[in-house]
Amino acid sequence: MTPRCLLAPTMRIGGREFVWGSRTYLMGIVNVTPDSFSGDGVGLDVGAAQARAVALAGAGADIIDLGGESTRPGHTPVDCEEELRRVLPALEAIVAAVSVPISIDTRKAAVARAALGRGAALVNDVSGLCGDEAMAGVVREAGVPALLMARGAGRQDDVIARVRSDLAESLAAAAAHGIPRERLLIDPGFGFGKDWRMNLELLGRLRELHGYGLPIVAGLSRKSTIARVLGPGMGRSLEANGALTTLAIAGGAEIVRVHDVAQMRIVARMADAVVRGAPAQAADQP
Repeated sequence: MTPRCLLAPTMRIGGREFVWGSRTYLMGIVNVTPDSFSGDGVGLDVGAAQARAVALAGAGADIIDLGGESTRPGHTPVDCEEELRRVLPALEAIVAAVSVPISIDTRKAAVARAALGRGAALVNDVSGLCGDEAMAGVVREAGVPALLMARGAGRQDDVIARVRSDLAESLAAAAAHGIPRERLLIDPGFGFGKDWRMNLELLGRLRELHGYGLPIVAGLSRKSTIARVLGPGMGRSLEANGALTTLAIAGGAEIVRVHDVAQMRIVARMADAVVRGAPAQAADQP
C-alpha cells in the first residue's frame, strides 16, 4: 500500500522518538477507576496499577495511557480532587517502574498540569481541547504532544462529517493557543457519540482522515461494538479485538490503544508486514 504523507515524519514523546510509518505503535491502558467499561479498573490500588504498567511495558507497549475517570456510556463524572487522588500516586509509581512514556488521559487542565509535572509526557484529551478552556494553555506551556479526540456529538448524519467537524474545532483551538501542529495526534473517537453501526462504518472509512497529515490513534479495544456484533460476553474476545486492530492498521492508524498488548503486538507485526512492507529478514525457521 502507498504510505500516506504526514506533516512530520517523527514525534518525540517523553524520551522516545516515534517514527511514523515504520511500524504500528501500541498504547497500553491502565485505568485507576472503579467503573471502567472493560472491567480492568484497579481503583486506588497503586501496587496493582504499577504491576499492570510493568506487565504492559514488558509485553511491548510503547506508551502507557493512564486514566482516572471512566468515559463509558452512563459513567459518573468525578471532580478534579478525586481524579487527582486516583491518578497521581499511580503515576508516580509507574514512572518509577517503567521507561516508556506515560500519557495522561484526562479532560481536566488541572489534572493534566499535575500529571505533566510528575512525569507524564502526552495529554490524551477526549474533549479535544474543547472542554476545559485552560487545557490548551497547559499543553502549550508544557511543550508536550496532545492527542485530540473527535467526540462525535456533531449534528451531521455522516460519521466522517461528524469527526471532521469535531477535529476542525479542536485543531482551531490548538492553533489559537500556539500549539504547533506537528505536536498533535488525532483520534476519531470510536464509541464516543456514535452508535455501533457508525463505529463499524468509521473503521471502514478510516483512510478518509488521512488528509490532516497527522498520526491517527485508534481506540477500539473491548468496545461494546464487539458485543453488538457477536453477542453478550464477547467484548474481550482476542479474535474480535485482533480483527479490529488489523483493520485499524490497514486504515492507516499509527498507534492502536489496546488492553491486550502481548497479543495485539503479534497482530500488529503481522498486519505491518502487509501494510508497511515485509521485514527485511524472515524469522528463523525451526
